Amino acid sequence: MNAKTGFRVALFLKTTAIAALALLAASLAAIAQPSARLIHFTEDGTATSPPLLPGFALHSLWSAMGQTADGRLYVAVSNHSESEGNVALFRMDPGADRFTYLTDLKSVSQAAGNWREGESQYKVHTFLHQHADGLIYFATMPSDTPQDDRGAHLYTLDPATDTVTDLSATAPLMATRSLEIVPNTGDAGGVLFAGRGVKGMGLNPAVPDLAYTMTFDGGHLFRHDLATGDMAPVGISASVAYVFHVDAQGDAYYLGGPDPDTQAILRYDAATERTTGLVGGIPGNEEIGMIAPTANPDIVLVLMARSKRVFPINTAAEKVLRGGNSCGKNFWKLFNMAVSPDGKWIYFVSNNNNASRIWRTPVGGGRCDEVLDVDALLGPRNLAFGGRNIWVGNSFFTPVWTHQGANDLAILKVTVD
Repeated sequence: MNAKTGFRVALFLKTTAIAALALLAASLAAIAQPSARLIHFTEDGTATSPPLLPGFALHSLWSAMGQTADGRLYVAVSNHSESEGNVALFRMDPGADRFTYLTDLKSVSQAAGNWREGESQYKVHTFLHQHADGLIYFATMPSDTPQDDRGAHLYTLDPATDTVTDLSATAPLMATRSLEIVPNTGDAGGVLFAGRGVKGMGLNPAVPDLAYTMTFDGGHLFRHDLATGDMAPVGISASVAYVFHVDAQGDAYYLGGPDPDTQAILRYDAATERTTGLVGGIPGNEEIGMIAPTANPDIVLVLMARSKRVFPINTAAEKVLRGGNSCGKNFWKLFNMAVSPDGKWIYFVSNNNNASRIWRTPVGGGRCDEVLDVDALLGPRNLAFGGRNIWVGNSFFTPVWTHQGANDLAILKVTVD
């Protein structure tokens, strides 16, 4: 090879390398890095603005988020008091980036004559679900020791009027502490479950009037007919799951089983009333971080919080599919999973009480990358367990708090492009 030929080869290789780098840069640019901001419960959503609810300890929010079909976001924020527990309801309109205060549960139940002296409803642990009737459904936790308390209430929120109703005040039936279904009357009445709270709730608007709840303590899965008030225990979960999925046939998918050392992903068939196992051998300290829908209505993604494993389930075929993801490296838990509206990406929220991160991986499997370090933004706060796949445009939402004091809570808005 003469000098001229060598120069041409070197020039070709250099040009090719530059072109390849330019193509890679263009590809990376097409996947814009997320950004984030905090939305506070103040008049204009900023940290320095006056609070929306002075004197109310905005202390914790754990899964109690929901969204209407038109994109409005609703959240239930707890004062986390074991003795004087109460929950405040807020709404955020699309694009507003600030909340509007609606009401508190104590005021609602007092107006219905269904709040007893010394009663506490200190948390909403369920997602806020919009059903086929347009109403948003959710239930409460009275305290960490519900066996000593009156019991859980069931509420609806009408987004057309922002009116909250205590359904427990007028429901025809209730469950006793021993799980006996009895008339909802007398001094012991006015609750959904006597001496128990509700950790999880699930429904699907494709199946009107059907809903499921999971009790705390005990982890009893109940099936509810919202039209008649009928209710019955249909399953059990030693792990007391927060999260489960209800498909378009009314079947429920949850982490269950009576023995915490032999937990499995279970499917309760609403038509046959039979329960079958889909994924076994799940450690007793594992829990579902999230079950999120995909672009295919028959496929959901299940996130295991501690192992950081994601796997798809085809609900129509009733089986776990090949593929999946693993994400989060050595972080303690993945608390949340949001599937992008275009169905291409999964975003994860992770926290180990020392570091908070946002991760991203392709739907269907692929490399998982850290895309946002939010420690500087959050300060002493941690990322918490958020709502189920809540998006407004190209942004998803998840709560943050320190869990150590009042009014430290905010909502993290993560914009992905």
